[in-house]
Amino acid sequence: MSYKLLFVLNAVVVVAFGLLLLIVPATGLAQFDMTVRGQEVFMARVIGAALVSLGLLLWFAKDTDEAAQKNFGMAALAGTVLSLIVTIIGIATLVKGFGWVAVVVEVLFGLGYAFILFLQPKMK
Repeated sequence: MSYKLLFVLNAVVVVAFGLLLLIVPATGLAQFDMTVRGQEVFMARVIGAALVSLGLLLWFAKDTDEAAQKNFGMAALAGTVLSLIVTIIGIATLVKGFGWVAVVVEVLFGLGYAFILFLQPKMK
């Protein structure tokens, strides 16, 4: 596995979900059985814009040098862990529906980044 592959996969996932929240926020929120009021729609669009930005950063990070890719990988791992914590808290208290899908995606990307950063160098 390479940084380039993981960055591309992560970019595609976050851009797709970001565009969903940006363009049709009510549909995105409905997947998690969340209420759809004006405030939630606004925040979903803000989060969607942030996810699209993250996806673009990851997309362009795939073509950087190895040292920069390692730094982007560390940041992505930290962000994935934080997102996983927030998602688990959300599922335990508020979010229903497909919240578990977000947990699975976050765990998979977290494991991918942890593997590339910590295990793969020892295998060489």
